[in-house]
Amino acid sequence: TLLGQNVNSYKHEHEGFSELLEAVANVKGVKRIRYTSPHPQDINTELLAVMAEHDTICNYVHLPLQAGNNRILKRMNRTYTKEHFIGLADHIRDTLPDAGISTDIIVGFPGESNEEFEETLEVMERVKFDSAFTFKYSSRPGTKAAEFSDHISEEEKKERLQRVIELQKKHTLERNLESIGKIEIVLVEKESKKSSAYWAGRTDSNKWVIFDKGNSKIKDFVPVLITAAKGISLHGDLLYQEEAHAV
Repeated sequence: TLLGQNVNSYKHEHEGFSELLEAVANVKGVKRIRYTSPHPQDINTELLAVMAEHDTICNYVHLPLQAGNNRILKRMNRTYTKEHFIGLADHIRDTLPDAGISTDIIVGFPGESNEEFEETLEVMERVKFDSAFTFKYSSRPGTKAAEFSDHISEEEKKERLQRVIELQKKHTLERNLESIGKIEIVLVEKESKKSSAYWAGRTDSNKWVIFDKGNSKIKDFVPVLITAAKGISLHGDLLYQEEAHAV
């Protein structure tokens, strides 16, 4: 994992993040690469082309929205607009059709009206994220936002957060249902919390899959036939290589 705050803003001499990612993808023996957290402003055609070219790069982009209203985004010191963000999400889906897209959403930023909050829900409906990290705004001493006088009540923030969570649950299930019947290559990561007879692992689009252990072990890459979508996870059957080719 290439990890950094605004990781895709990386620069070294004349090379940027796209060149770094491609260099890592060309290292022999590396089977799966992911990066986090990128800034929407620095996701470009070149980066997506590198991702599309290399199977070892995870088919997954974390695209922080934060809020769906341009005035609030500006107040947050975000350097993109709602329109730019939606266009970027469309570009990702066009270039990487099966990509998983996750996001960050903050509700109740100081001064956010009900109408402005509704725009966040509209963007969610438009993009249909695979998953989201959702938060209600909390004041931090020393920040500019803490000095604003138009703070939102805790009750209102909780209500807005719940609406975001419920909508994202719906979208996550919708996106996961599209995987049923497909064979996914899953990296075995840990034992399932619900049963010691099952593994939990992730696809290259960052979806969690629960499946029977068979003779597989942690760190293996295994083919799994997806048979169900439950909540935020997929469920499936472990296939042996000959079965995977036959399906």
